[in-house]
Amino acid sequence: MIVFHSRRLETLLGGPLDRLTHAQVVGLVGDGVGEAFDLDFKAALYGRADQDKRSLAGDVAALANTAGGIIVLGIEEDDQARAIAAPGVRISDAEVSRMRHVIASLVAPMPVIEILPIPATVGGDHGFLIIAVLPSPSRPHAVLVNEGLRFAVRNGATTRYLSEAEVGSAYRDRFARARSQDKRAAVIEKQFRSRLVAGIEDQYWVLVSLVPDMAGDLLIDPAALIRARAEMLGTFPVIIGPSNYSWYRAEVGRRRLLLSGSPRAGPAFWLAADLNDDGAGVFGVAVVDGARMGSDRKTNRIWLHDEQIVNGILTGLRFLARHARDRAAVSGGALIRAQLHPLRRRYRILLGTGTRPDREPEGRSMQHRGGHAAESAAPLDALADGGPGLVAAAYLLATDILQDFGMPEAPQLTRGGELRSHYWADGMLPSLRQWAAEAGITVTDALMPTEGDDLAESS
Repeated sequence: MIVFHSRRLETLLGGPLDRLTHAQVVGLVGDGVGEAFDLDFKAALYGRADQDKRSLAGDVAALANTAGGIIVLGIEEDDQARAIAAPGVRISDAEVSRMRHVIASLVAPMPVIEILPIPATVGGDHGFLIIAVLPSPSRPHAVLVNEGLRFAVRNGATTRYLSEAEVGSAYRDRFARARSQDKRAAVIEKQFRSRLVAGIEDQYWVLVSLVPDMAGDLLIDPAALIRARAEMLGTFPVIIGPSNYSWYRAEVGRRRLLLSGSPRAGPAFWLAADLNDDGAGVFGVAVVDGARMGSDRKTNRIWLHDEQIVNGILTGLRFLARHARDRAAVSGGALIRAQLHPLRRRYRILLGTGTRPDREPEGRSMQHRGGHAAESAAPLDALADGGPGLVAAAYLLATDILQDFGMPEAPQLTRGGELRSHYWADGMLPSLRQWAAEAGITVTDALMPTEGDDLAESS
């Protein structure tokens, strides 16, 4: 479920949208709450005439083009746009589906929405319908009116349409937001790298960064630090174990929380994270193949472990997405990146596969060291929930990194969000299967295609 988070609306309503009760919505009437830039009331359901459909599309697009918000169906307003009655509306899956279809057919690009039924009684068919519209980095969203496009925005408690010059400015802002995310990622990654221990051969990291499409707002104060320490110190964040990496320290930096897997102050060893107040963050974990490094006496070689790289990306994406969503109250999507650090030019960097059946004794050498991060985008909820959507996103980033070593894809994952058991060490399988069962992820025994396979039949 994708739910719009707003401190202002949650304060008005008395709780988060995904846990609202019928009484809380009725309370808007008793409090005389008025419509605003992020709140719209409708006494009845949208009709089925073309004009009614355009009204639905325009109301949704206006919120998406402004700051997001909610439309409450079943609240009557007075001539000053204040809630005065709560007659409610009929609730049905058919009506929810119909509204989704109208929005999808008349608004482009399709904004991210959620339609939440709030029944008066458990299982009842009468109550409220809330259309939650997320603030959109893809704005402006156009509404199809006859043969033309119109661009609606909220203007206080009303809706207005953009002029041609304003539409042009909105499109420029869309592309500027994408560039801004890339710049933000580069800044937080640079800050993070300055915290890591340097100059030690057995310290090689996979870094994962996440920048939400829309900035959140986490107040970093003594209470936030106390909560972070209570929630995380002594816990093991790595998703698929066993792992001895745990959080030892939580401190405060400028507008961010600093986590470290090192018991003493100073540069971080093995495990670290920066959690910024706008919901952005960076996570890093060491991915050196300790067994190979210990047995390889040649000082010009650094052995990395493909399984640890994949596990680190899975862990980092979920960890950072939960920070953005659950601490900084961010909704929607995010830019996600992963990269290896550092890229030492004087060493030969080899990728190993541990003791698995597909072990490659000579390893795979990194083909080039351009230092470019693997990059993609994903919905925050899919990452934070830790299901197939997380695995599919991690597949894209891990595959890009492993292709630098000549591997066609990340063998542990599939593009469709499954886990391949054959490419995980035996000691990891109990933890892998337990996590997969809890998260609704399929574990397959299938192997990656090899030469001679009938690819047409397998596809």
